[in-house]
Amino acid sequence: MNEDTAPSDPHLPQRRGRTAARQDPSFPPPSQTGSPRRRSGFCRNFWDKLISQCRCAQNNGRSLSPSPMDVIPSRRDLAPMQMTQPEPLNPEVVNERIQDAARGIKGIRPVSGVVHNTASNANNVQTVLDEIDIWTAILGPLKAFNSVAGRIGEIHPYLKGAVTILTGASQIIIDQADRDAAVYSLLEKISEVYALMTEEKELQNVSSVLPIYLKIAQQTQECADFIVHYSETKNFWKRLRKHVINETDSSIQSYNQVLDNLMQQFRDKVARDTVIFIHRAAEDLALSNLEYATGAGLKTSKLCLEGTREGILTEIKSWINNTGEDVPPIFWLSGTAGKGKSAIAHTIANWFHDSGRLGACFCFDRTANRRHERIVTTIACDLADDNLFLRREIAHVLQNDNELRHTQDITRQWQKLIVEPIDKISPTITQPILIVIDALDESGAAKSREQILQLLAGTSGTSSSQPTKFPSYLRILVTSRLLRDIHDILHGLPHVHHVSMDDISSAAAEHDIQLYLSNKLAGVSADLKATDINMLAQKSDGLFEWARLASAHIKNTTIVGDPIRRLRSVVSATFGKGVHLLDDMYKRILGEIITEDEEEEAIPMFRSVMGQIIASSEPLPMAAFNAMRLHFPSEDDRYKVEAVMGPLGSLVIGTADPDIPIRPLHSSFYDFLTERRRSGKFSIDVSSVQRDLAIASLRIMARGLRFNICSLENSYFANYAVPDLETRVKDFIPVELSYSCRFWGTHVKATSFEPLLAEEIEAFFDGERFLFWLEALTLVRALNSTARSLSSVADWFMDNAEYMHTIEDVRDALHFIQTFGTTILHSTPHLYLSALPFAPMQSTVFRKFTAKFPHTPRVVAGHVARWSPTENRHQGHAGVMSVAISPDRKRIVCGSFDGTIQVWDMETGEALGAPLRGHSEAVRCIAISSNGKLVVSGSNDHTIRMWDLETGQALGPPLRGHITYVLSVAISPDGQRIVSSGDRTILVWDAQTGRSFTPLEGHTGVVRSVAISPNGQHIVSGSDDKTIRVWNLETGEALGPLREHTDAILFLTISPDGRRIVFGSNDKIIQVLDAVTGKAIGTPLQGHTHRVWSVAISADGKLIASGSSDKTVRVWDVETGNALGVPLEGHTEAVYSVAFSLDGKRIVSGSYDTTIRVWDLDFVNRHQRLISGRPTICFSSNPTHALCSAFSFLQDSPVPASFTPDEEGWVKGPEGQLLLRIPVDFHRSVYTPGDTLVIPSHTLQLDLSHFAHDTLWSNCHSEAAAR
Repeated sequence: MNEDTAPSDPHLPQRRGRTAARQDPSFPPPSQTGSPRRRSGFCRNFWDKLISQCRCAQNNGRSLSPSPMDVIPSRRDLAPMQMTQPEPLNPEVVNERIQDAARGIKGIRPVSGVVHNTASNANNVQTVLDEIDIWTAILGPLKAFNSVAGRIGEIHPYLKGAVTILTGASQIIIDQADRDAAVYSLLEKISEVYALMTEEKELQNVSSVLPIYLKIAQQTQECADFIVHYSETKNFWKRLRKHVINETDSSIQSYNQVLDNLMQQFRDKVARDTVIFIHRAAEDLALSNLEYATGAGLKTSKLCLEGTREGILTEIKSWINNTGEDVPPIFWLSGTAGKGKSAIAHTIANWFHDSGRLGACFCFDRTANRRHERIVTTIACDLADDNLFLRREIAHVLQNDNELRHTQDITRQWQKLIVEPIDKISPTITQPILIVIDALDESGAAKSREQILQLLAGTSGTSSSQPTKFPSYLRILVTSRLLRDIHDILHGLPHVHHVSMDDISSAAAEHDIQLYLSNKLAGVSADLKATDINMLAQKSDGLFEWARLASAHIKNTTIVGDPIRRLRSVVSATFGKGVHLLDDMYKRILGEIITEDEEEEAIPMFRSVMGQIIASSEPLPMAAFNAMRLHFPSEDDRYKVEAVMGPLGSLVIGTADPDIPIRPLHSSFYDFLTERRRSGKFSIDVSSVQRDLAIASLRIMARGLRFNICSLENSYFANYAVPDLETRVKDFIPVELSYSCRFWGTHVKATSFEPLLAEEIEAFFDGERFLFWLEALTLVRALNSTARSLSSVADWFMDNAEYMHTIEDVRDALHFIQTFGTTILHSTPHLYLSALPFAPMQSTVFRKFTAKFPHTPRVVAGHVARWSPTENRHQGHAGVMSVAISPDRKRIVCGSFDGTIQVWDMETGEALGAPLRGHSEAVRCIAISSNGKLVVSGSNDHTIRMWDLETGQALGPPLRGHITYVLSVAISPDGQRIVSSGDRTILVWDAQTGRSFTPLEGHTGVVRSVAISPNGQHIVSGSDDKTIRVWNLETGEALGPLREHTDAILFLTISPDGRRIVFGSNDKIIQVLDAVTGKAIGTPLQGHTHRVWSVAISADGKLIASGSSDKTVRVWDVETGNALGVPLEGHTEAVYSVAFSLDGKRIVSGSYDTTIRVWDLDFVNRHQRLISGRPTICFSSNPTHALCSAFSFLQDSPVPASFTPDEEGWVKGPEGQLLLRIPVDFHRSVYTPGDTLVIPSHTLQLDLSHFAHDTLWSNCHSEAAAR
């Protein structure tokens, strides 16, 4: 085989020039090998033998091509290009055959007949390859002869015959030499392939490449077998005679081609898998931070007994499988407690799970805290796991909108993560996708499921009377009790098919319950009769839960007595109907477990244990449950609960399996225990247990929290880049510690103030455990949700002056989390490296804890002294024109330039629900009624709209009457009247009917602002005509101009006592007026440098807030007219609206820069001089400066070329290592360490000389460093 034509693998090393002519002492030129006669005889004899062999082959009927068995000894009967199904091959066997081939090749003789010296190390294939060139030099003269002989034949025709014989013979010799060289090359190739395939042992375990790997191993062994067989003929001339008439050349070529093809397949597969892996990793990363409700999925333990509920199950399956256009997308199955709704839901879910068509199953449980907040993200995760196309679409959405992971706006999540992805992949869907939502009534209070009901109703986020359309291939099965709020929203909707379990015939229900009882009581006693089963079924009144309780009670082996006796006792007893039927069974079971003579001791224990189960924010398994009790304040409660729980197996789940969280088996038992009129002596006082759980949680944290609790080795990695982080969290943070970290604040909020608990909280914030708590929260991914409870903790202390310092600690902690939460969540070590060092110098966090962490960055100049007065910064999606605060201080409502209204959580900054849509142009003004239920908005689209603040629903059609922009709205104190202005008129509306009264006319310019007096009798208006007018609200009578000003009145408001009017003007001033006389009180308040767009008065009437085009908010003392401190800066565009919270502690401002800011008034009052100016960062390494060794820590580290932080503030190494995060307010200007610089004012200077980082980061803690 000629190497020039042999296929080769470009990715394997090639040995070039195997047949090149070379002079070698072992192979003398033809002139030195004998006489011409002898050479002529050799050629003649060779040619004769060759022709003779060919004739013999023809006479024997054989072709010139050997069968595969002639070339390949017995491995297979197929040509090399045909591959059999690969079998597992031992790499050691393959290696041995390669070495056999190497040993065989070393023994074959070249043209000279000299046998090559066998290397002492037969395994060294390279030794064989290096000897190839020794005997190929003889081929050069033969090739030269052929070239000359060809030309002689052309010149001398008479010599042509002789020359043909000679050239033919020499060419055959050359071909055989090339054939030998090709076999050597094949040996080299399989040796290199074998080395490549065995270099990475993991390849043998990668399922996607394993088939190709096995084929390559098989082909390599067959190539080695071929070489062994080929090299059995040692003599060159015998090989020449043997292989000139065989198809050895084509076999060699085929082996090369197959091997090269397989290697190319392998490389393509690895490359493809790498791309897929990288893409999948990106998808996994996008999906990884979606909040998932663990334990909310399908439970096969809840399936219907085979043969029961067949009618309703068939109806639901038919509905799911129906692909008609008019099929309602939602099936709502309702019924009273105990009817078996959940069993039906889980049976349906299980059927469709087995057929691969279950999209998601989400089950509510009232003992699972805040599960409703994670319904959409959990469903999205399940859909992504079950459908590759949906996975890609959902991951793509998250990659482009990170905020969707954590927002409380489940309407937006539903649209972006569920509806739109399903719509996009609809061409690939052939059968409906099923989502099961079980026990919606268990989601908590009506408020908690409000958004979910709006989603199901298709009305969330829209003012249209038409519900939003669901994807045609989506089916949603919902089960619930028939609660009023669920009924009011879902009942009668055309896209909701409602079936009530209460409507199922009693005969059908009784038949199913008979089957159920027969199954459950089978084998309980030989005396059990069919009539007993029938009588029990009749007693059940169609309630499967009663039948379950009855059968479990009858079979209970922990109760002394005969099962049949208990059965007859149940049958003969008198039970109520409906809920009373269950109550009577609960009392009966508990009465037999706790006998009268045991009540004095047993009932308190029962109440304590069951109280803990019910009060727990999340069900706990037995070990964690006991661990909590061991820290209860009363020693009498510190006992293990197995003895109490054992007999309760029919009522409580988790009594037998230590790994299953303990919780009531049915929600009706929860209701029974918490309503004293139903449970009597067995009733539970949950509030007392809340106090015990709060104290236990704080004590567990005191014992269990520690620095670097998960032993993270490196500070350069984000949390998501730590491969075994979830395992570490599970190993190092026990269940009871995780629970305590997440829910201690919830338990504090649910109890009344008491000194013992107050002292525990005080100690918690005094020590380092506060930081260790934050560390644990980031690792269990609960920082944001848990931080919300801190405000409630501060309120819990509010009426106790002796704990004011603890209140300050709690507020300081909340500031710290709000400021550095993003940093901590991204990389836990940077809680200590990038958060704590930058906390303000006078903050309690900094003062208490920095000394404990000496090996962190140290701010030596430009350190902020106090927290910014901005508590929160809410980012909208358009310029903010108006803001209002709900009376309960929990929500901010804002109107934006894009025509939407958004409701925000005042504490967390989370958007609550989707934006309210209905206006077609900018929303200029917002007002909230005094009862907090009604929102009124005015817009550039000339309309006024009313909204329900709780549901976000538009109330009636828009109110039309103005001919230009609506610039101001107000609601009367009794909520009966709405007043609006915009053109030169004022309109009064009936809030119930939407009817308008006669327009109030008198202004000669645009009426920019209206307000209603606290007594509801008067309207005050301000206009571009520079006047303020007063009107009678009931009659519309003008009471005359109250005041004329020198410029347009842009905004006005009335003090809560009705005695003062405050207005802001186009001429930059604010003026306070006497509401009766209209006379100015004091001099104008001056300080703004541009027009004043908004003013507000605090509830106590002592402070005025103002917002201006100069981008600032100012606070003024009403009595003195003095400005309190310097302007509150932070907005980057005009401030159009300001509002006070009802308690006077906060100001909210809205700006054209698309943000809403919440300002802490306590801070403003305490600190009259606020920090202003935007500082820059300076790193100095000049020996003449104090920071001479600032960067010595980076000498052996991945130092970036520039120390400019990225847009998120991270200073990173060249490969993305997280070195340090600079707070956003400081990274406008950063200098590299080599600069010699003059340090300006307002420059942040960092000393990094003692900065512990990388794998030494844990030395930042003084105790860790000491170890």
